[in-house]
Order: sequence, then C-alpha cells, then structure tokens
Amino acid sequence: MSGTRRVVAAAAVGIVATFGLSGTASAQPSASSVPGLAELRAQADRPGEQVAVEALASSTALRDVAGTHTPFLYTAPTVGCGTVAPVTLTLASGTTDPAAAAISFQALSAYPGVVQSSGLTVAWINTNTGASGILPLDGVTEGGYPSLSKVVTTGPGTVVASIFGTVGYTGATCYVLPTVGTFLVPTEGPLPADAAGQPAPAPAPPA
Repeated sequence: MSGTRRVVAAAAVGIVATFGLSGTASAQPSASSVPGLAELRAQADRPGEQVAVEALASSTALRDVAGTHTPFLYTAPTVGCGTVAPVTLTLASGTTDPAAAAISFQALSAYPGVVQSSGLTVAWINTNTGASGILPLDGVTEGGYPSLSKVVTTGPGTVVASIFGTVGYTGATCYVLPTVGTFLVPTEGPLPADAAGQPAPAPAPPA
C-alpha cells in the first residue's frame, strides 16, 4: 500500500470512529422534541425504571420515528476528494411520504463543485414485511445534473437503509463509505411527531 493510500485509509478509520460515535450521540432526543418522553420520565420513580427510560431516551431508534425527515445516523466519511486532505464528508437523509408508502433518499457531498455523475446506491430492507432492494440514486435536477436522490416505494413498516458509492466531479471522484439510517413509514395517518399537539378527536355522540 502506498503512503498516500495509508494516509487516506487511516483518515477514513478516524472519521468513522469520530463521526460515527458523535453522530449517534448528537441524535439523542430531548424531552421537548419527543412527544410523551417528559411524561414517561415523570412516571419513572424507581431506579430500575429510570435507567430503562433513559436508555430508551438515548436510543437513536426513538429519534428515527419522530418525524418525516430523518438524517442517517452519522455523516458518511468520504475519501478520494477534499479541499485540504483527500477526505471529506457526505450527509444523507430520508424523507417519508406516508401517502405513497415511500421514502425519498438523498445525499449531499461537502466537496465543492457541480456533481457530474452519481454512483451512489441505497440498499434497504423493510423489517416488517421483508421487502428489500438495492437501487441507484439516479435522480436528476431540472438542469439535467445528478441530484443524488431516489424515491423508493418501501411499503409501510420500519425501513433500515444504507447509502454508499461514488460521486463524480470534474477532476475528482468521491468514495462515500456506508452510512446507515432507520425510517418509519406508517400504514396510515400522520407520523408520531406530526400528531403531537393535535387536539383529541371529539367524543362520539350518545347512541
């Protein structure tokens, strides 16, 4: 392995460790951002219950079902391009469309310039139904450039997905290491965060 490749590999490992862990930690929801979490904490008056509730509160899974737009669990380390060192980062997220039982996956590279080609891929599995797929992020903008996005019909359920691959620029190719996220596609009605704060339905009139 050449000296340059060793530097790139070492930097990639360091970024995975740093951003993978910090991304997970920063994703921890607060009592103000998750409906019902404050009430649940108030109910936990025994030490064992308090430990269990705080473990739940710090779980990224709780954050993942808190809204329609969800970032992946950590920013993807990206090697082969960069303004200072040949290492940068790629953001990825998913936007749930309950009406279509679909998720719009998208990525944003931190490398400056106009994207010329997309070699990004999303691999996903619906853990409720077993449906799965591996698809290119081959969406395009109105100007005909790669948008680094893809709308995937996943069906309702909890979807686990990974985005990885390459992004091509003029004179540079970014290699995006895998990042993982989880997303909730409800069967019907709003997502939990959308329903928060909504008034309760009026009681049915007596028969």
